[in-house]
Amino acid sequence: MSSAIPDSVPLRRHLASWVNRVRGREDPNQRAARQHRSFDAMSGILAWMLSHAGERLQPAGRPRGRALEIGTGQFMAHAAALYVCGYDRVLTIDRYRQVVPALVRASLETPVLARRLLSPYVDHDDYVARLRRLETTQYDLGRLAETGVEYRAPAEASALLAQDERFDLVFSYTVLEHVPPAEIPGLLDSSSRLLAPGGVALHLIDLEDHRDPRADPFAFLSPTGMWSDEACGERGNRVRRSRWGQYFQETTSLNWTFPYAPVRRDAPLPPRLDAAFQGLDEADLRTSALLAMAVAPGTD
Repeated sequence: MSSAIPDSVPLRRHLASWVNRVRGREDPNQRAARQHRSFDAMSGILAWMLSHAGERLQPAGRPRGRALEIGTGQFMAHAAALYVCGYDRVLTIDRYRQVVPALVRASLETPVLARRLLSPYVDHDDYVARLRRLETTQYDLGRLAETGVEYRAPAEASALLAQDERFDLVFSYTVLEHVPPAEIPGLLDSSSRLLAPGGVALHLIDLEDHRDPRADPFAFLSPTGMWSDEACGERGNRVRRSRWGQYFQETTSLNWTFPYAPVRRDAPLPPRLDAAFQGLDEADLRTSALLAMAVAPGTD
């Protein structure tokens, strides 16, 4: 008779992670997977964003159809949350292949709050059944795709237009601020055209400097000369709230609303502003995030 302990590999992995935490050696990405990028945290963000769509979404217990996430990142937590809260087909795409299976597992290791946070959108028994289906895949990307959660990278939204598939939800979270400004119109146009009739688009954009958002969130508004694509990726593209409004309204045929646009006054603006921001009012400069929402016309 074998003396092997069932599930010994996950147990060893969990113990090793705990030891590294105690010794202060934990990888920052592992820490993020347990904290602000955990499945619980991302489920809370998703629930908050979906709340702005209100009655435009099917109630709990009704099929939701297909969801497209733009910008998977490393943790895949939002794609998992979209599936768990009722979308039978979730396609999550990224320009670069970034998903790390170990971080996906860490993010979904001990969900506690998600079932309550997502309760307006999914019945309890369906939540449990869907989460268990994800767990049985051990977050292997091939087995996840068989379940209904497909990861494609490298991939662009524009390439999906050649296919017949359209989506009931197009979603992104803190992704668009990394897109170089010259590419923003094309991405917004493509992603909006991927909506099914009556589909909802939801995009949360972080407008702060990612280098030090707590203490110096507007540092990148100072004179810098040319702002490179690499800087967009590392610190954000610096596009302010008023310009985002223009992009959304001018490059798509949808009627966009912006239900969340907080103005942050607890941190200083640079003593001198880059020429690109001269003439903007202070509230525009200090807007720290933007939630953009639109509904495609028509019904299925």
